[in-house]
Amino acid sequence: MKIGIDIDDTLVNTKDVQKRIWQRYIKEYPKEGYTKDLPATINDFDDAYVQTFWDIYREELTFSPTFKENASKVIKKLNQDGYELCVITSRPDKKYKDLKGQTKEWFKQNDIAIDTLYTNVRDKAEFLLEKDIDLIIDDDIKHINKALELGKKAILFNHNDSFKGLQTTDWNELYNIIKSTC
Repeated sequence: MKIGIDIDDTLVNTKDVQKRIWQRYIKEYPKEGYTKDLPATINDFDDAYVQTFWDIYREELTFSPTFKENASKVIKKLNQDGYELCVITSRPDKKYKDLKGQTKEWFKQNDIAIDTLYTNVRDKAEFLLEKDIDLIIDDDIKHINKALELGKKAILFNHNDSFKGLQTTDWNELYNIIKSTC
């Protein structure tokens, strides 16, 4: 079975780093209408102020988040169980000097062993079909819902009371869900 895993807020604690750096950003580069609260547009690159935030802090935002508790341990167990693991991220190659190389090194330093890394993937559900990936694990419900609509297995790595499918925020529980239902 091929499993596709998202990076931000699935493998790593991205929002925590974004919140901390955003507060520094608005102090250093204040702009009317923006508060200490992380804007809903944090990934809307049409917002010039948000784009500047990413341009200034991209490397720190990308490679300083800590990995989720037990992620490395569960990744190892899934590898040992014979699953093919690939990371699917929307992080854009053109915004980095060597995104794939840097990401692979970051994973290696944190004992995260994956088979394949896919970057710059905007429509993850369609990508699952293209690459014949059986299951996606992602924190973004829109990717999960679309994957389910396309007949793929999906686990939401987030908590959403209105979502009736498989979901968790714990890597140990994620392993148990995969082993018992997939």
